[in-house]
Amino acid sequence: MPYLDTVSVYVPEGTDSAGRPKHLATAAVEMQSVHEMVEAAARQIDSAALSAAAESLAASFHCGTLYQGEHFWPITNSIQQSVLGRTSAGSATEIRQFCSGGLYGLMLADAVLQAGWAGEYAMVTGGDSIFYFDRHEYAASPVTEGSLLGDSGFCALLNRNHGFARIVSVAARSHNPSQGMMHGRADGAIDDPTFPTLADWIDRWENYDRRGPGTVRDNAIASFRVAVETVTECYERAGLGPDDVDWFAPSFIEPSYVTDMLAKQTLLRPAPGIYDFAAQFGHLTVSDFGVNLAYLMNNKIAKVGDLVLLYAAGNFVNSAAVLLRIEQEVTLPFNLSSWQRDSHDRTGES
Repeated sequence: MPYLDTVSVYVPEGTDSAGRPKHLATAAVEMQSVHEMVEAAARQIDSAALSAAAESLAASFHCGTLYQGEHFWPITNSIQQSVLGRTSAGSATEIRQFCSGGLYGLMLADAVLQAGWAGEYAMVTGGDSIFYFDRHEYAASPVTEGSLLGDSGFCALLNRNHGFARIVSVAARSHNPSQGMMHGRADGAIDDPTFPTLADWIDRWENYDRRGPGTVRDNAIASFRVAVETVTECYERAGLGPDDVDWFAPSFIEPSYVTDMLAKQTLLRPAPGIYDFAAQFGHLTVSDFGVNLAYLMNNKIAKVGDLVLLYAAGNFVNSAAVLLRIEQEVTLPFNLSSWQRDSHDRTGES
């Protein structure tokens, strides 16, 4: 199985005009673009590693949730050129998987390297700039029970033969009925001519909850079961049991009892302190897995030989799990590794 060579995460620093952390800004003009944040993440990576990837790149994948802002397709080609400095490199593909997209990107990069595509490296980038609806209203809705979504970008390099963590196993499952929560109509017709404004984003969830059969609660229960199956399948298909997994690192999800229950149902041990660390930033959508890895590696929690199971859910429509074996103790680039913010900002209160 291929290896993770490095993972770099970038989160906008400073405050906006309202005094909020900049990655939680409310005005689009004060937000960085996805492209800018991915480039910033890549600049944190050793230039020699980027040069090696540029010389022998099998493929690159870019992931985001709903909308990538300043770029229509193909944003991946633009990012590949700006990050690697090449007019031609490996295949470039874009992924839309909501917040599970980062791990889906790792899975696809792992697959193309295993399949023998020309090139020793694969690159995965991703990020979100949440300018198209009010992130604070979303987090406050009793229906969504949503985590406060933060802006971020990441850049990861994989190598066929070496790296700090080897990919041992992957698993992914979907719960298709949950997609209905995000649609204003159920007939498959044009859903939102004003996209990407999404002024009615929260209403979609709340109206869905009033439709009758197939409510948000019903889907939440069913999709949670899918999440449990995904995590369990990930370690079982490697011939392992829950006691073999040293650290469980799920993406940041609120309310916290969701991940607590996921750990309990899968018989895994959450990494100590990882939830409180992630709560400083809110839910960084597709970049959460990189934040988790930075926490485990940079705080010397994960040691050589340890098995780390990463998990991410895209609105629980899509679940993804990746099991890693740590091969080297490294420090991963993350510009806010030691950052702290006031607890009232974690809930979006001003």
